[in-house]
Amino acid sequence: MTSESAISLHRTIDLTELLPITVSPQRGAGTADLRADLRAVQAQAADLTLGAGERFRYHREAAYHALDLHDITVAMEHALKCLQLARASGDGPSQVKAHVTLALAMMEAYDDVGAQREFLAARTLAARIDDHRGMALVAVNASHLELERRKYPQAARHLLDLLVSPHMRGLMEADARQLWRTFHVNFVTGVSETLMAGGDLHLQETSEQQLARSFEILVSLPGRNGDMPLLEVAGVLDALIRYALWQGELAAARALADEYIRIARDADFPLLYGRALLDRSRVHSRIGDRDRAIADAEEAVAYFGAGASELWEVRSRELLAAAYAAAGRHREAFEIQLAVTRGVENLFRDYHQQRALVGQVEQQARESEVRAKAFAEAALRDPLTGAPNRTRAMQVLDELHAHAQAGTPSAIALLDLDFFKRVNDTFGHLVGDAVLMKVTQVLGGELRKQDLLARLGGEEFIVILPSVTLEQATAICARLRDALQGAEWDMLTPGMNISGSFGVAVLDGEKDVTGALKAADRALYAAKTAGRNTVITAVGVGPDWRT
Repeated sequence: MTSESAISLHRTIDLTELLPITVSPQRGAGTADLRADLRAVQAQAADLTLGAGERFRYHREAAYHALDLHDITVAMEHALKCLQLARASGDGPSQVKAHVTLALAMMEAYDDVGAQREFLAARTLAARIDDHRGMALVAVNASHLELERRKYPQAARHLLDLLVSPHMRGLMEADARQLWRTFHVNFVTGVSETLMAGGDLHLQETSEQQLARSFEILVSLPGRNGDMPLLEVAGVLDALIRYALWQGELAAARALADEYIRIARDADFPLLYGRALLDRSRVHSRIGDRDRAIADAEEAVAYFGAGASELWEVRSRELLAAAYAAAGRHREAFEIQLAVTRGVENLFRDYHQQRALVGQVEQQARESEVRAKAFAEAALRDPLTGAPNRTRAMQVLDELHAHAQAGTPSAIALLDLDFFKRVNDTFGHLVGDAVLMKVTQVLGGELRKQDLLARLGGEEFIVILPSVTLEQATAICARLRDALQGAEWDMLTPGMNISGSFGVAVLDGEKDVTGALKAADRALYAAKTAGRNTVITAVGVGPDWRT
């Protein structure tokens, strides 16, 4: 265990450097500003002319605005939409960010189990795709959850594990500046509080060294040309106050607390001002100024009540009860403690009401996601046969072309049913439709799981054979030709026979997809010219064919 004197301030806090602090006017942010920002971002998120990636970013930003406003239902709606869009895009880093956003929304709804589940999902995915930024994002935000629940050693451990991992480089990326600052804020807060409580630290020596570095970084931040938004400045001041209290630098802690009060009072942000009051009340208690400690705690109770923040109202009452007791006002301390008990009961009730509301939002989102997946799947299938359609075939061909360029060729075959127009003219279109459906079933039963049979339109199909040579593809198509010819077509109409002509080509990466399709189409034309019900393989790009 390290004593309080083991780590000293590496330089005296010079308040003439730090104070007063200016806040970025672009993101100065009272509640009115945040609500206006939220409305603007929501309008962008609802613009369906934008791409999925842009809408994902707007929904994520809207979720964070709603969290700042403590509007949990709205935050949850946007967080779930983020996850839907990220999953639809298939982009791994976006999915990691979406899971973290959803975790924070659940945390604000006091669903810590759900939040931990989403953090785990984000961490697992980030590790699988080697997303350093994503791993750092999870660690910093998981530490935030622990700090909000006053579990300071656990918060510090998240950050220490990140610090000694290769994922720390994720904080060094160009667009990670805010995440980098938050890491240092959370580190100073978690480690300082752990040391003040006399607790043990994970990786003790590393913790002490990093605490000194993070403190120096935070000291240099607030006065830097006012380029930080209000909520970030508040986080820095809160961390520095805790560090100063641990160091016993009470005058510095008091000056920092006064500055926190000033910038919070100037903003239209009752919840932030309430937290600033709690910080200063705690400083007054350490100094021994009980009257001022009580006054700040009483005002904090009123502000959290007005801001409808039940958890922080309960915490401010706890601090007020302790301040009353320290001043010998035991009757008032007892009454406040009773109010704390009632507050906890209300919090428990409100939690279940909130969970019911959030549950409705989650259910709606799940139903919406199922519908979206169904529509997306339907858009890639032929409505008559249920086989994949041209759009899906082209997607697969693009993927296989990339693999072919990397050295793994594949093969394709165009199939045209012989004399199909006669079927429609003789037996009618209903029978013709039945033939197309049966062709899909017969050929599908002959193919491997990784192969693809798609209907291109009319009586034309494409067979896609991944990781297959031209010779192997020719043999497969000969088997498909025999399967068509040998099927029991009499079941549909007596006397009916169905056969097909195949043109086979290689997808080797030398020609593009269009070139490979043209080669297969020329081979198919040769198969028809040769009398149909045959397989012709394209050799090269000229008129050199073989059966």
